Amino acid sequence: MTKRAQLRETSRTQKRGKLGGSYHRTEKYRSNTRCPKCNLLFHDGVWKRGSMEMGQDLQWKLCPACVQIRDGQVGGIVQFSGSFADSHRQELLNRIRNVEKQTRQERPLERIMSLKEGREGIIVSATTEHLVARIGKSIQRDFGGELDLRYAPEDKFAYVHWRRDT
Repeated sequence: MTKRAQLRETSRTQKRGKLGGSYHRTEKYRSNTRCPKCNLLFHDGVWKRGSMEMGQDLQWKLCPACVQIRDGQVGGIVQFSGSFADSHRQELLNRIRNVEKQTRQERPLERIMSLKEGREGIIVSATTEHLVARIGKSIQRDFGGELDLRYAPEDKFAYVHWRRDT
């Protein structure tokens, strides 16, 4: 069994580069672990929203997303620029929040870490490369424009740039 797991690990490493990127944690969580910050529950090998029945032994420990946010380890960045982004800022922000809300229902560890507005446009950083890709594709599908999506699989990072001029 161990040899089979090592073989699978080796083949995944060859496909994706260094497994887990620069921020891969090997820590194991016990079942019935609850995050004190976001209140997620680790049960049956998965972090999820839910409640525990009274009387069960709980362990309190930060979930991987809260640790990542605390340490400032970004999994991806989305940048929105162009005159359309300036004139339709609130619509873009609403869509970004809606995508995050929909994603958190199924994948509670995928979160927006920061959302900044400035001269460069809107810049969103998230915990995973998947969430920034989902946000960028959703904005492109809804508003058109040019989408540049770049993955760095060896680092488990994605950079997304969306631009549209009116």
